[in-house]
Amino acid sequence: MALRRVLVSFALGIAVVVPAAFGLSQAPAHEPRCGTGSSLDWVLPGACQHVDEPPAGVDVTEPVSTTELRGRDGGGAEAYAAAEELGVPAATQAAAASPAVTCDGDGSSGYRVQGMYVVEAGRANRYAALQDSFRLWAAGVDDVVNRSAALTGGVRKVRFVTDAAGGTCTARVLNVTVPAGATSSFNATISAVQALGYSDPSRKYLMWTDATVLCGVASMYPNDTDGQGNPNNGSYAQYARVDSGCWGFGDGAAQHSVEAHEVLHTLGGVFSTAPHGTRAGHCWDESDTMCYADGGGFAMQQVCPAQREYLLDCNNDDYFSTYPDPGGWLDGHWNAADSRFLIGGGNGSGGGTPGAPTVLGASIAVNNPAVPGLATQASVTPVLPSGRTVASVLWRSARSDCAFSAPQATQTDVVCNASASGSTTVTATVTDSTGATKAVTSPLTFATGAARPITIALGAAGQRPADGGTAAVCTGAAFPLTATVLDTASGQPVKGLTAALTKQTAAMLAPASAGAPVTAATGVATQGQTATVATTYRGRVAATPRYAAAGPATLVAAPARCTTALTAALDETEVWYGDPVVATGRLTASAGGTAVVPSGVSLAVRLTTSAGKVLSLGVAKTDAEGRFALTTKPTASGTVSVVLAGGASYTEVGAGAGAITVREPATRVTGAVDKEAVAYGQSVVVSGTLRRDAGGATSALASRSVAITVTPTGGTAVKVGAATTKADGSFSATVALKASGTLAVSYAGTTGQPAASATVGTVTAATWSTALSASASATRVAPGGALTITGALSRTYAGASTPAPALRLKVTFRAAGSSTTTVVSSVTTTATGAFSAKVLPKASGTWTVTLSDTPGYAPAASSGLTVSVG
Repeated sequence: MALRRVLVSFALGIAVVVPAAFGLSQAPAHEPRCGTGSSLDWVLPGACQHVDEPPAGVDVTEPVSTTELRGRDGGGAEAYAAAEELGVPAATQAAAASPAVTCDGDGSSGYRVQGMYVVEAGRANRYAALQDSFRLWAAGVDDVVNRSAALTGGVRKVRFVTDAAGGTCTARVLNVTVPAGATSSFNATISAVQALGYSDPSRKYLMWTDATVLCGVASMYPNDTDGQGNPNNGSYAQYARVDSGCWGFGDGAAQHSVEAHEVLHTLGGVFSTAPHGTRAGHCWDESDTMCYADGGGFAMQQVCPAQREYLLDCNNDDYFSTYPDPGGWLDGHWNAADSRFLIGGGNGSGGGTPGAPTVLGASIAVNNPAVPGLATQASVTPVLPSGRTVASVLWRSARSDCAFSAPQATQTDVVCNASASGSTTVTATVTDSTGATKAVTSPLTFATGAARPITIALGAAGQRPADGGTAAVCTGAAFPLTATVLDTASGQPVKGLTAALTKQTAAMLAPASAGAPVTAATGVATQGQTATVATTYRGRVAATPRYAAAGPATLVAAPARCTTALTAALDETEVWYGDPVVATGRLTASAGGTAVVPSGVSLAVRLTTSAGKVLSLGVAKTDAEGRFALTTKPTASGTVSVVLAGGASYTEVGAGAGAITVREPATRVTGAVDKEAVAYGQSVVVSGTLRRDAGGATSALASRSVAITVTPTGGTAVKVGAATTKADGSFSATVALKASGTLAVSYAGTTGQPAASATVGTVTAATWSTALSASASATRVAPGGALTITGALSRTYAGASTPAPALRLKVTFRAAGSSTTTVVSSVTTTATGAFSAKVLPKASGTWTVTLSDTPGYAPAASSGLTVSVG
C-alpha cells in the first residue's frame, strides 16, 4: 500500500455513552476489548487507538497552504483509472474529477455520511476557501466505493447528506468551530462535536480537521456479525478524522484516498477475523486501500495488481463485495457493501444491484442427520463468473469408509458404514473451465436411536431364489455367494454390516464357515465359493447398536457341468502396428436349463495368421455378468478368436471376433546442424526429430537411437556420433567433426517400425593452418652435455588463433656440412600448445622441430637452431 502509515483508532467492543435522547438502549452489546492498540478512556468508552506513521514524505505537523490543498484532486480519477485497467470501463465524463455525488431522497433523511470542516476557535477558518475541495474529495470517496462495487458487477454509492447543485447534488460540508484544544486528540474532537449535538446514530461524521496532529483516525466496532443489526451499521454515531496534511490524497501520487480509508473503517472494515485481516484493523494482501504494514502481526504480501491500491478489498473476500463468494468468509460475516449508509446497501433499494461473481464460488448442502449405513443426499451448487463452465466436480469425505454414488456429479448420495457415529465432513471440489478450483466442506452428522430392523437374503451365481431355494452353479467353478442386507423401514441397502456365512454338505456333521464379508454401498456382501456337491449356505447378521440381528437366510447350491455359449467382437478391423485393439464379448452358461452367471472365467484370445500360425493375444476374464474385455496390440494380420477350454465345470466353446489387418507405420526423421563448416575436430550440434506416421497421425518415437554419419565425396559413410530421442521424439548431439562430406541422420528400425534416414547437408572439417616456434637453451654445449629445446604450436582458422594441444612433433638434427636430416626424438604439445624436449648433441649442427602427417593440420617447421659441440 502506498500509504504506509495512517493513524487509525477503533471504537472496539463498546457500549457508547451518548445522550439518552438518541435512544441507543436497543443497540447491540459487545464485549469491550482492544486489539493491538492502547485502550483509551474516551467519550466512546472502551475504544482502542492504533497510532501509525503518516505517508512517506508527509510531515503531519507541518501546516499545508491553502494553495497546495486546492491542487489536490482526491481519489476519484485514480479510482476510475484503476477500475478501467482492471476491466471495468466508465464513460469519459464520469471518470473526470467532479464534486457531484448521487442525489438520494430529500438529501438528509435516513442513514448518511455527514461532511464537516472542523477548526478550533481562534484559528484561521479556511472553510470558504476550501469548500469546493471538500466536496471534490467527498466525491472521490464515493468514486472509490462505486468503482470497487463495479469490480464485482454491483452498484454502490455513498449516501451523503447533500445539497442540490444545478440538477446534480454535492456533499454538504458543515463549518464547525470547536473550543481551543479540541483537536489535540481524537477523543477531544469527538467530545467537542458531540457537545454541539453531532451524535446521531444515523450519521457517520467525516471530519476534515484543520489541525497538524495526525493523518487519519476512525472508530470501528470489532463485531463481524452478519446482518443489518451489525453495530457498525447505524447503532451508534461514528467518526472519521483526517488532518490537513493528509487531505485530498489519491490523485496519482502513489497515495490512496485517506478519506475513503477512514470512512471504510466506520462502515466496518477490516476485522481481525477476516481471511487477510491484521490485529490492528487492516489487511495484509496488497494492493488495497485498506492494507498496509500496521504492526498488526502479519507480513505484507503482494497478491493483487498495484492498481488495486486505489480501490477496496483485493480479491473481494475480506470486507467489501457486492457478490461475496457463496460459502466464503465474507458471505457469512459483516460485509461493508451491505451498509445502509450506501445507496444500494441495506435492503438493496435506491439504485443498488446485487453484483455478479468474479471468482469461482460454490455452496454445499448435506441432508443431515444421516442414518449410519444408509445413503443421504449431498449437493454442491457452483457459482460461475460469466463465460465459465464447470469442468469437474470431485467429492471426498474425511472418513475413508464413506462412499459416493456419483463422486463427479453436482448431486450425489453419500453413505458411511453402519458403525459410524458422531460426525464427519464431506468436501466437494469444483474446477471451472479456466482451471480455478473451489472446495467447500459441510458436516455430515449421524443419527442415533433404537436399533433398526433389517432383512438378509442370499444369492449365488447371479440367481436370487426364495429363502431356502436352490441356485444352480457350475461344478468346481468359482461363483459369487452374495448376502443382500436391506433396511426394513426404508427398503434402502445398508453399508458396513458383516454377513456371517456358513456352508454344509450332506457329508458334513456340522456347518463350516464360508466367510464373513462386509456389505458395500449396494447392501451386498460377496464371498467367492466353489461346490462339487450340493451345499447348503446360511447367512446371518449380528445385532449392532444401530441395527437389529437378521437371519438366518438359506440357499442350496446345486452343481452341474454347465453348457456354455460365447460371443466376441473387435472394436477395430484395421490398425497400425503397436496400436491397441479391444476384444469384447460375453460368456453365458446354464445348468439344467437354469442360467448361471460364469464370473471369473479365463478365456484365451488368439490370432491366426493367413499362414496358419496361431499367436496368443492374451487372456480375458469374465466379470460378474459374464462379460469380458481385453486390450491387446496385435503384431500381425489375421483372424481373432476367443476360446474356452472344456472341463468339469464348462463345456468347450469358441467364437470368432473378426479379422484384423495390421499395417506398418512409416518413420519420419528430420535433422539439422548448427554450423556447416568448422575447423578439424571442432564441435557441431546435430538435432532433429524421430516420429511415427500412422496414416498422417504422427507421434513421437522415444528412447530410440539415431546415428549421425558423414559420407566423404566418393567414399563410404563414417559414423561420427549418435543420439537418443527424448519423450517428444527430439534428439540432439554434439559431434567433433573430423571429416568433410554429406551429413545424414538415420534410424536403423525395429520390428513394426521401419528404418529411415534424412540428409542434413554438406559439412566441412577444414584444415588448421599452423605456426611453430622453438628455441634452444644454449648455442654451445660441452661434449656429453644436454640441450633443451622449447617452444609452442598454434593453430588458426577463420582468422582466430588458439593453442594447438595434444599434437605429436618431431625433433630433427642435421650435422654441419651434411645434407642428411635425422629424427632424434618426438614430443607432444600441452593444453597450451607448449612443448619441451631434452636432447644430447654429439656434433655441431642444426636442430629443427616439425609437424607433419597430422590429419586436419597443415605441416609446420620451426626455424633451425644452430648448436656447436666442443
